[in-house]
Amino acid sequence: MMSTNKILLYSVVISLIIHLAALSLISLMEWRGKRQPEQVVTVELTEMFAASKEKAAPRKPPLPKPHPPASSTKKTVVSPQKNVREATVDLNSREQRYRPYLKALREKIERTWIYPEKATALREEGTTVIRFSLAATGEVVDATILRSSGSDLLDEASLQAVRTPRFAPLPENFQLSRLNIIATFEYRLVQ
Repeated sequence: MMSTNKILLYSVVISLIIHLAALSLISLMEWRGKRQPEQVVTVELTEMFAASKEKAAPRKPPLPKPHPPASSTKKTVVSPQKNVREATVDLNSREQRYRPYLKALREKIERTWIYPEKATALREEGTTVIRFSLAATGEVVDATILRSSGSDLLDEASLQAVRTPRFAPLPENFQLSRLNIIATFEYRLVQ
Protein backbone atom coordinates (compact mmCIF):
# COMPACT_ATOMS: atom_id res chain seq x y z
CA MET A 1 0.00 0.00 0.00
CA MET A 2 1.28 3.48 -0.93
CA SER A 3 2.04 5.96 1.75
CA THR A 4 0.17 9.25 1.84
CA ASN A 5 3.39 11.15 1.06
CA LYS A 6 3.84 9.25 -2.21
CA ILE A 7 0.21 9.79 -3.17
CA LEU A 8 0.54 13.51 -2.47
CA LEU A 9 3.80 13.69 -4.45
CA TYR A 10 2.26 11.90 -7.45
CA SER A 11 -0.78 14.20 -7.34
CA VAL A 12 1.42 17.30 -7.34
CA VAL A 13 3.57 16.02 -10.24
CA ILE A 14 0.50 15.10 -12.32
CA SER A 15 -1.09 18.50 -11.62
CA LEU A 16 2.13 20.28 -12.61
CA ILE A 17 2.32 18.36 -15.90
CA ILE A 18 -1.31 19.17 -16.72
CA HIS A 19 -0.83 22.88 -15.97
CA LEU A 20 2.35 23.08 -18.07
CA ALA A 21 0.59 21.38 -20.98
CA ALA A 22 -2.34 23.82 -20.74
CA LEU A 23 -0.01 26.85 -20.66
CA SER A 24 1.92 25.51 -23.66
CA LEU A 25 -1.31 25.09 -25.65
CA ILE A 26 -2.48 28.59 -24.79
CA SER A 27 0.80 30.19 -25.83
CA LEU A 28 0.83 28.12 -29.04
CA MET A 29 -2.70 29.31 -29.90
CA GLU A 30 -1.71 32.95 -29.26
CA TRP A 31 1.45 32.55 -31.33
CA ARG A 32 -0.45 31.09 -34.28
CA GLY A 33 -3.26 33.66 -34.04
CA LYS A 34 -3.44 36.50 -36.53
CA ARG A 35 -4.22 39.14 -33.94
CA GLN A 36 -1.42 41.64 -33.44
CA PRO A 37 -1.03 43.59 -30.19
CA GLU A 38 -2.42 47.11 -30.18
CA GLN A 39 -0.01 50.00 -30.27
CA VAL A 40 -0.02 52.03 -27.10
CA VAL A 41 1.50 55.15 -25.75
CA THR A 42 2.45 54.95 -22.07
CA VAL A 43 2.75 57.63 -19.41
CA GLU A 44 4.74 56.74 -16.32
CA LEU A 45 4.19 58.84 -13.24
CA THR A 46 7.17 58.02 -11.07
CA GLU A 47 8.87 61.28 -11.96
CA MET A 48 5.58 63.17 -11.84
CA PHE A 49 4.95 62.19 -8.21
CA ALA A 50 8.48 63.19 -7.20
CA ALA A 51 8.19 66.50 -9.06
CA SER A 52 4.80 67.33 -7.55
CA LYS A 53 6.28 67.00 -4.06
CA GLU A 54 8.87 69.61 -5.01
CA LYS A 55 6.21 71.78 -6.68
CA ALA A 56 8.02 71.43 -10.01
CA ALA A 57 6.35 70.77 -13.33
CA PRO A 58 6.08 67.02 -14.05
CA ARG A 59 8.21 65.56 -16.82
CA LYS A 60 6.60 63.29 -19.35
CA PRO A 61 8.31 60.15 -20.64
CA PRO A 62 8.90 59.88 -24.37
CA LEU A 63 6.35 58.14 -26.53
CA PRO A 64 7.38 54.61 -27.42
CA LYS A 65 9.26 54.01 -30.64
CA PRO A 66 7.01 53.15 -33.57
CA HIS A 67 6.00 49.55 -33.99
CA PRO A 68 4.21 47.90 -36.87
CA PRO A 69 0.53 48.77 -36.59
CA ALA A 70 -2.08 46.24 -35.58
CA SER A 71 -3.86 46.36 -38.89
CA SER A 72 -3.48 47.83 -42.32
CA THR A 73 -2.50 51.42 -41.71
CA LYS A 74 -2.97 53.04 -45.06
CA LYS A 75 -6.25 53.54 -46.78
CA THR A 76 -6.49 56.17 -49.48
CA VAL A 77 -9.98 57.25 -50.47
CA VAL A 78 -11.12 59.68 -53.12
CA SER A 79 -14.37 61.23 -51.97
CA PRO A 80 -16.97 62.10 -54.61
CA GLN A 81 -17.37 65.49 -52.91
CA LYS A 82 -14.97 67.96 -54.56
CA ASN A 83 -12.40 65.20 -55.26
CA VAL A 84 -11.24 65.08 -51.65
CA ARG A 85 -8.31 62.66 -51.35
CA GLU A 86 -7.68 61.28 -47.88
CA ALA A 87 -5.73 58.50 -46.23
CA THR A 88 -5.91 56.87 -42.80
CA VAL A 89 -2.72 55.82 -41.00
CA ASP A 90 -1.70 54.71 -37.53
CA LEU A 91 0.41 57.26 -35.65
CA ASN A 92 3.10 54.57 -35.30
CA SER A 93 3.04 53.62 -38.98
CA ARG A 94 6.40 52.53 -40.37
CA GLU A 95 5.38 53.24 -43.93
CA GLN A 96 8.32 55.14 -45.39
CA ARG A 97 6.15 57.74 -47.09
CA TYR A 98 4.54 58.94 -43.85
CA ARG A 99 7.28 58.15 -41.33
CA PRO A 100 9.08 61.54 -41.07
CA TYR A 101 5.83 63.51 -40.90
CA LEU A 102 4.31 61.20 -38.27
CA LYS A 103 7.51 61.36 -36.21
CA ALA A 104 7.24 65.17 -36.09
CA LEU A 105 3.55 64.85 -35.09
CA ARG A 106 4.39 62.41 -32.26
CA GLU A 107 7.04 64.82 -30.92
CA LYS A 108 4.58 67.72 -30.86
CA ILE A 109 1.89 65.59 -29.22
CA GLU A 110 4.39 64.41 -26.61
CA ARG A 111 5.13 67.99 -25.59
CA THR A 112 1.46 68.78 -24.91
CA TRP A 113 0.24 65.42 -23.58
CA ILE A 114 -0.32 65.28 -19.82
CA TYR A 115 -1.73 62.86 -17.27
CA PRO A 116 -4.46 64.99 -15.63
CA GLU A 117 -3.76 65.67 -11.97
CA LYS A 118 -7.36 64.95 -11.02
CA ALA A 119 -7.20 61.56 -12.79
CA THR A 120 -3.98 60.82 -10.91
CA ALA A 121 -5.61 61.72 -7.61
CA LEU A 122 -8.58 59.47 -8.45
CA ARG A 123 -6.16 56.69 -9.53
CA GLU A 124 -7.81 56.49 -12.96
CA GLU A 125 -6.10 54.40 -15.62
CA GLY A 126 -7.06 53.27 -19.10
CA THR A 127 -6.42 53.31 -22.83
CA THR A 128 -7.99 55.83 -25.20
CA VAL A 129 -7.96 55.34 -28.97
CA ILE A 130 -8.72 58.43 -31.03
CA ARG A 131 -8.85 59.42 -34.67
CA PHE A 132 -7.93 62.93 -35.64
CA SER A 133 -7.97 64.44 -39.09
CA LEU A 134 -5.58 67.00 -40.51
CA ALA A 135 -6.41 69.25 -43.43
CA ALA A 136 -3.73 69.89 -46.07
CA THR A 137 -2.78 73.00 -44.06
CA GLY A 138 -1.97 70.86 -40.98
CA GLU A 139 -5.03 72.14 -39.12
CA VAL A 140 -6.93 69.62 -36.96
CA VAL A 141 -10.40 69.51 -38.51
CA ASP A 142 -11.81 66.63 -36.51
CA ALA A 143 -10.90 64.58 -33.43
CA THR A 144 -13.08 61.76 -32.14
CA ILE A 145 -12.80 58.97 -29.60
CA LEU A 146 -12.87 55.53 -31.19
CA ARG A 147 -12.50 53.66 -27.88
CA SER A 148 -12.90 55.29 -24.49
CA SER A 149 -10.60 54.63 -21.55
CA GLY A 150 -13.65 54.72 -19.30
CA SER A 151 -12.52 58.04 -17.83
CA ASP A 152 -13.74 61.37 -19.18
CA LEU A 153 -10.61 63.03 -17.79
CA LEU A 154 -8.24 60.70 -19.66
CA ASP A 155 -10.28 60.81 -22.87
CA GLU A 156 -10.31 64.61 -22.84
CA ALA A 157 -6.55 64.75 -22.15
CA SER A 158 -5.98 62.57 -25.23
CA LEU A 159 -8.14 64.80 -27.41
CA GLN A 160 -6.45 67.92 -26.03
CA ALA A 161 -3.02 66.45 -26.81
CA VAL A 162 -3.84 66.42 -30.53
CA ARG A 163 -5.89 69.62 -30.65
CA THR A 164 -3.33 71.88 -28.96
CA PRO A 165 -0.22 71.70 -31.19
CA ARG A 166 0.14 73.47 -34.53
CA PHE A 167 1.10 70.84 -37.06
CA ALA A 168 3.01 71.42 -40.29
CA PRO A 169 1.06 71.30 -43.56
CA LEU A 170 0.81 67.91 -45.24
CA PRO A 171 3.78 67.34 -47.56
CA GLU A 172 2.96 67.79 -51.24
CA ASN A 173 4.15 64.28 -52.08
CA PHE A 174 1.25 62.91 -49.99
CA GLN A 175 -1.14 64.34 -52.62
CA LEU A 176 -3.87 64.40 -49.98
CA SER A 177 -6.38 66.97 -48.87
CA ARG A 178 -6.90 65.17 -45.53
CA LEU A 179 -4.88 62.75 -43.41
CA ASN A 180 -6.74 60.72 -40.75
CA ILE A 181 -4.52 59.47 -37.95
CA ILE A 182 -5.33 56.76 -35.39
CA ALA A 183 -3.53 57.28 -32.07
CA THR A 184 -3.59 55.18 -28.90
CA PHE A 185 -2.90 56.75 -25.50
CA GLU A 186 -2.26 54.47 -22.54
CA TYR A 187 -2.48 55.84 -19.01
CA ARG A 188 -0.92 53.67 -16.31
CA LEU A 189 0.03 54.70 -12.78
CA VAL A 190 3.39 53.36 -11.69
CA GLN A 191 3.31 51.82 -8.23
